[in-house]
Amino acid sequence: MNMNIDTLFPATEDTDDFVVTALNHQDIVLALSAALATEKVAVLHMLYPRTDARTHRSLDELVDRLHGHGLHQVARLVSQEAHYLVFKEPVKAWKAFNEIRHDSLAIGVHLYYRGFVGEAAERALDVDAHAKG
Repeated sequence: MNMNIDTLFPATEDTDDFVVTALNHQDIVLALSAALATEKVAVLHMLYPRTDARTHRSLDELVDRLHGHGLHQVARLVSQEAHYLVFKEPVKAWKAFNEIRHDSLAIGVHLYYRGFVGEAAERALDVDAHAKG
């Protein structure tokens, strides 16, 4: 994994001395997905709200659906409320992402793929997941 550290230190007008910068979790996950772009690694950032019994019911139903689609490892990690799921197979990442996004109202998910997030990441993952070959 090769990363250029300069990408983490954006140029500003006030100084040429870039020794510190601030990062948030999205910066870190985007950098990871960009660094692993050639490996076609997808990262799902899971959002588990802490609300009430409806959330747990939704989580249990999602886990059951994931098992039903043969995504047993994903189901186990979701049942343990893992915050980041890292996939090395685009097809399984695509299936899990769509299952989570469409079948659970209480649990959210953000996709990071090839240095993209949101719709651009979805398009890139869709292409790789459905590529013939």
